[in-house]
Amino acid sequence: MSDKRVPADYQDMDISEAQLFHKKVKENFMPAIVSTAKQVIEDYGVLQGVCVDVGCGTAIFAIELCRRSNLKIYALEKVKAIYEVARMNIENEGLIDRIIPVLGDAHDLPFENEFADLIVSRGSYHCWKDKVLVFQEIYRVLKKGGAGFVGGGFGRYITIEELDRMTFIRDRSLKDDAKAYSSPNKLEEIIHKAGISNFHITYDRSGLWAELKK
Repeated sequence: MSDKRVPADYQDMDISEAQLFHKKVKENFMPAIVSTAKQVIEDYGVLQGVCVDVGCGTAIFAIELCRRSNLKIYALEKVKAIYEVARMNIENEGLIDRIIPVLGDAHDLPFENEFADLIVSRGSYHCWKDKVLVFQEIYRVLKKGGAGFVGGGFGRYITIEELDRMTFIRDRSLKDDAKAYSSPNKLEEIIHKAGISNFHITYDRSGLWAELKK
Protein backbone atom coordinates (compact mmCIF):
# COMPACT_ATOMS: atom_id res chain seq x y z
CA MET A 1 0.00 0.00 0.00
CA SER A 2 1.13 3.54 -0.63
CA ASP A 3 1.29 6.12 2.15
CA LYS A 4 -1.32 8.83 1.47
CA ARG A 5 -2.39 11.68 3.70
CA VAL A 6 -5.96 11.58 5.00
CA PRO A 7 -7.84 14.92 4.88
CA ALA A 8 -8.67 16.52 8.22
CA ASP A 9 -12.38 16.74 7.38
CA TYR A 10 -12.72 13.03 8.15
CA GLN A 11 -12.93 14.03 11.83
CA ASP A 12 -16.59 15.14 11.63
CA MET A 13 -18.13 12.23 13.60
CA ASP A 14 -17.14 11.40 17.19
CA ILE A 15 -16.67 7.93 18.65
CA SER A 16 -20.01 7.86 20.47
CA GLU A 17 -21.85 8.60 17.21
CA ALA A 18 -19.86 5.89 15.43
CA GLN A 19 -20.66 3.38 18.16
CA LEU A 20 -24.38 4.22 17.87
CA PHE A 21 -24.14 3.79 14.10
CA HIS A 22 -22.54 0.36 14.63
CA LYS A 23 -25.29 -0.65 17.07
CA LYS A 24 -28.06 0.36 14.64
CA VAL A 25 -26.47 -1.50 11.73
CA LYS A 26 -26.17 -4.70 13.79
CA GLU A 27 -29.72 -4.42 15.11
CA ASN A 28 -31.33 -3.63 11.76
CA PHE A 29 -29.24 -5.25 9.04
CA MET A 30 -27.41 -8.29 10.42
CA PRO A 31 -29.46 -10.76 8.31
CA ALA A 32 -28.36 -8.83 5.19
CA ILE A 33 -24.71 -8.92 6.28
CA VAL A 34 -24.81 -12.70 6.65
CA SER A 35 -26.83 -13.18 3.46
CA THR A 36 -24.53 -11.05 1.29
CA ALA A 37 -21.32 -12.57 2.67
CA LYS A 38 -22.68 -16.03 1.91
CA GLN A 39 -23.68 -14.94 -1.59
CA VAL A 40 -20.25 -13.44 -2.37
CA ILE A 41 -18.37 -16.56 -1.27
CA GLU A 42 -20.71 -18.92 -3.10
CA ASP A 43 -20.70 -16.91 -6.32
CA TYR A 44 -16.98 -16.28 -6.58
CA GLY A 45 -15.35 -19.07 -4.63
CA VAL A 46 -12.51 -16.72 -3.70
CA LEU A 47 -11.61 -18.33 -0.39
CA GLN A 48 -8.04 -17.09 -0.13
CA GLY A 49 -5.87 -14.21 -1.30
CA VAL A 50 -6.39 -10.49 -0.80
CA CYS A 51 -9.77 -8.76 -0.50
CA VAL A 52 -10.50 -5.03 -0.20
CA ASP A 53 -13.79 -3.96 1.41
CA VAL A 54 -14.42 -0.42 0.13
CA GLY A 55 -16.48 1.64 2.56
CA CYS A 56 -16.38 -1.02 5.26
CA GLY A 57 -18.21 0.97 7.94
CA THR A 58 -17.53 -0.62 11.32
CA ALA A 59 -16.19 -3.81 9.64
CA ILE A 60 -19.26 -5.96 10.33
CA PHE A 61 -19.33 -7.25 6.75
CA ALA A 62 -15.54 -7.74 6.62
CA ILE A 63 -15.71 -9.81 9.82
CA GLU A 64 -18.50 -12.00 8.44
CA LEU A 65 -16.62 -12.48 5.15
CA CYS A 66 -13.49 -13.37 7.08
CA ARG A 67 -15.35 -16.05 9.03
CA ARG A 68 -16.43 -17.71 5.79
CA SER A 69 -13.07 -17.67 3.99
CA ASN A 70 -9.29 -17.59 4.32
CA LEU A 71 -9.09 -14.12 2.81
CA LYS A 72 -6.82 -11.38 4.09
CA ILE A 73 -9.13 -8.37 4.09
CA TYR A 74 -8.22 -4.68 3.93
CA ALA A 75 -11.21 -2.83 5.40
CA LEU A 76 -11.22 0.74 4.07
CA GLU A 77 -13.22 3.52 5.72
CA LYS A 78 -12.88 7.29 5.33
CA VAL A 79 -14.65 8.53 8.49
CA LYS A 80 -12.07 8.40 11.27
CA ALA A 81 -14.47 7.68 14.14
CA ILE A 82 -16.10 4.82 12.22
CA TYR A 83 -12.63 3.54 11.29
CA GLU A 84 -11.70 3.52 15.00
CA VAL A 85 -14.82 1.50 15.88
CA ALA A 86 -13.99 -0.90 13.02
CA ARG A 87 -10.47 -1.30 14.40
CA MET A 88 -11.84 -2.09 17.87
CA ASN A 89 -14.36 -4.58 16.46
CA ILE A 90 -11.61 -6.38 14.56
CA GLU A 91 -9.48 -6.58 17.71
CA ASN A 92 -12.42 -7.79 19.80
CA GLU A 93 -13.03 -10.60 17.29
CA GLY A 94 -9.38 -11.65 17.45
CA LEU A 95 -8.92 -11.02 13.73
CA ILE A 96 -6.10 -8.46 13.65
CA ASP A 97 -3.94 -10.88 11.66
CA ARG A 98 -6.67 -11.34 9.01
CA ILE A 99 -8.39 -7.94 8.71
CA ILE A 100 -6.38 -4.75 8.33
CA PRO A 101 -8.32 -1.50 8.91
CA VAL A 102 -7.34 1.25 6.48
CA LEU A 103 -8.22 4.94 6.78
CA GLY A 104 -8.71 6.23 3.24
CA ASP A 105 -11.01 7.39 0.46
CA ALA A 106 -12.65 5.28 -2.25
CA HIS A 107 -11.86 8.04 -4.76
CA ASP A 108 -8.11 7.55 -4.21
CA LEU A 109 -7.61 3.98 -3.03
CA PRO A 110 -4.32 3.63 -1.11
CA PHE A 111 -3.32 0.39 -2.82
CA GLU A 112 -0.97 -0.54 -5.64
CA ASN A 113 -2.20 -1.53 -9.09
CA GLU A 114 -3.51 -5.13 -9.25
CA PHE A 115 -3.41 -5.49 -5.46
CA ALA A 116 -6.60 -7.45 -4.73
CA ASP A 117 -8.09 -10.76 -5.83
CA LEU A 118 -11.55 -9.65 -4.68
CA ILE A 119 -13.00 -6.19 -4.10
CA VAL A 120 -16.35 -5.77 -2.38
CA SER A 121 -18.37 -2.71 -1.54
CA ARG A 122 -21.73 -3.14 0.11
CA GLY A 123 -23.85 -0.05 0.71
CA SER A 124 -21.30 2.71 0.14
CA TYR A 125 -22.08 3.32 -3.56
CA HIS A 126 -24.60 6.08 -2.78
CA CYS A 127 -21.93 8.03 -0.85
CA TRP A 128 -19.49 8.36 -3.76
CA LYS A 129 -19.37 11.89 -5.16
CA ASP A 130 -17.60 10.78 -8.35
CA LYS A 131 -18.86 7.26 -9.01
CA VAL A 132 -17.00 6.96 -12.31
CA LEU A 133 -13.70 7.69 -10.58
CA VAL A 134 -14.35 5.15 -7.81
CA PHE A 135 -15.09 2.40 -10.35
CA GLN A 136 -11.87 3.30 -12.15
CA GLU A 137 -9.98 3.02 -8.87
CA ILE A 138 -11.58 -0.34 -8.07
CA TYR A 139 -10.68 -1.67 -11.52
CA ARG A 140 -7.10 -0.38 -11.16
CA VAL A 141 -6.61 -2.15 -7.83
CA LEU A 142 -8.21 -5.41 -9.00
CA LYS A 143 -5.82 -8.14 -10.14
CA LYS A 144 -6.15 -9.72 -13.57
CA GLY A 145 -8.50 -12.63 -13.09
CA GLY A 146 -10.00 -10.92 -10.05
CA ALA A 147 -13.62 -10.04 -9.32
CA GLY A 148 -15.43 -7.04 -7.92
CA PHE A 149 -18.87 -7.04 -6.27
CA VAL A 150 -20.24 -3.53 -5.84
CA GLY A 151 -23.68 -2.23 -4.96
CA GLY A 152 -26.28 -2.49 -2.26
CA GLY A 153 -29.03 -4.74 -1.05
CA PHE A 154 -29.64 -7.58 1.31
CA GLY A 155 -28.49 -10.70 -0.51
CA ARG A 156 -30.56 -13.58 -1.78
CA TYR A 157 -30.72 -15.58 1.47
CA ILE A 158 -33.19 -13.42 3.38
CA THR A 159 -36.90 -13.94 3.85
CA ILE A 160 -39.53 -11.72 2.26
CA GLU A 161 -40.36 -10.40 5.74
CA GLU A 162 -36.72 -9.44 6.35
CA LEU A 163 -36.50 -7.86 2.91
CA ASP A 164 -39.56 -5.69 3.50
CA ARG A 165 -38.42 -4.66 6.99
CA MET A 166 -34.85 -3.76 5.97
CA THR A 167 -35.93 -1.98 2.78
CA PHE A 168 -38.28 0.23 4.81
CA ILE A 169 -35.54 1.10 7.33
CA ARG A 170 -32.94 1.74 4.62
CA ASP A 171 -35.21 3.96 2.52
CA ARG A 172 -36.33 5.96 5.56
CA SER A 173 -32.70 6.46 6.58
CA LEU A 174 -31.17 7.25 3.17
CA LYS A 175 -34.17 9.15 1.74
CA ASP A 176 -33.31 10.35 -1.79
CA ASP A 177 -29.96 8.53 -1.72
CA ALA A 178 -31.86 5.22 -1.62
CA LYS A 179 -32.77 5.78 -5.29
CA ALA A 180 -29.19 4.82 -6.19
CA TYR A 181 -30.11 1.20 -5.42
CA SER A 182 -33.09 1.13 -7.77
CA SER A 183 -31.38 2.62 -10.84
CA PRO A 184 -29.67 -0.19 -12.79
CA ASN A 185 -29.53 1.85 -16.00
CA LYS A 186 -27.66 4.64 -14.23
CA LEU A 187 -25.22 2.14 -12.73
CA GLU A 188 -24.58 0.64 -16.17
CA GLU A 189 -23.96 4.13 -17.61
CA ILE A 190 -21.45 4.91 -14.85
CA ILE A 191 -19.49 1.70 -15.41
CA HIS A 192 -19.34 2.31 -19.17
CA LYS A 193 -18.02 5.83 -18.48
CA ALA A 194 -15.34 4.28 -16.27
CA GLY A 195 -14.11 2.35 -19.30
CA ILE A 196 -14.96 -1.08 -17.89
CA SER A 197 -16.39 -3.53 -20.41
CA ASN A 198 -16.39 -6.85 -18.55
CA PHE A 199 -19.24 -6.49 -16.07
CA HIS A 200 -22.70 -7.78 -15.30
CA ILE A 201 -25.50 -6.01 -13.44
CA THR A 202 -27.97 -7.88 -11.25
CA TYR A 203 -31.13 -6.15 -10.09
CA ASP A 204 -33.54 -8.38 -8.20
CA ARG A 205 -34.70 -9.05 -4.65
CA SER A 206 -31.06 -9.44 -3.58
CA GLY A 207 -30.43 -5.79 -4.49
CA LEU A 208 -28.56 -3.88 -7.18
CA TRP A 209 -25.07 -5.25 -7.81
CA ALA A 210 -22.36 -4.73 -10.40
CA GLU A 211 -20.10 -7.73 -10.88
CA LEU A 212 -16.77 -6.77 -12.42
CA LYS A 213 -14.18 -9.09 -13.92
CA LYS A 214 -10.63 -8.24 -14.96
